[in-house]
Amino acid sequence: MPKLFLTNIPYDCTEHELQAWIESRGIQTAAIRVIRDLVAGVSPSFGYVELKDKTQILSAVSILDGRRLGNRTIQVQAAASALDRRTA
Repeated sequence: MPKLFLTNIPYDCTEHELQAWIESRGIQTAAIRVIRDLVAGVSPSFGYVELKDKTQILSAVSILDGRRLGNRTIQVQAAASALDRRTA
């Protein structure tokens, strides 16, 4: 499944809030993961979004990148696959 990598997510943002924000822009999500600091319990401001439709990856980046969520401007890019990271 294609994934997006999002940075600058508000520290208190939940997966549900992020999903609602993304899907309100017409992008279908399969799974969302906001990374959390295990000790503090807050997000270090990044996460991953798995899309239902792999053809939406480029349009999702252009629709979401630079948009505001809460008081922060979200940065979005296509997430590198594990294979891409190993060959880089």
